[in-house]
Amino acid sequence: MALFLITCVYDEGVYESSFRVVKASSREAVAKYILSHYESYEDFVTRSIFYKWLYDPKEGPVELWDSMNHVILNSEDKNKLMNVFKPWILNLSPEEFLKWADRTRVDGDSEAKLSVYEIKQVEACE
Repeated sequence: MALFLITCVYDEGVYESSFRVVKASSREAVAKYILSHYESYEDFVTRSIFYKWLYDPKEGPVELWDSMNHVILNSEDKNKLMNVFKPWILNLSPEEFLKWADRTRVDGDSEAKLSVYEIKQVEACE
């Protein structure tokens, strides 16, 4: 088992609430864990993959998103989008999930970068 660092960061950097360290056999095992424990990782996923999905012409909710003029105005709008997004994300394979995560990037305050890195070296300070 290896250690993996899961981060979800904006351009401001890393905070205690923006990363987790897990033990797993592979990145795919981490992705499977995230998907099976979605409630715990929902914030990470929605701050990152959700925005890639919205604008994806093949996967995203094109008609719904167009009808909102590409703006989430209120919680009702967000709920409509989440009702489409959550079943979609939970049906991804771990490999597909990682491909989406790898597409994410920091975009000011609107999109976060979701990363899963294997920790290959741990330094001892004392």
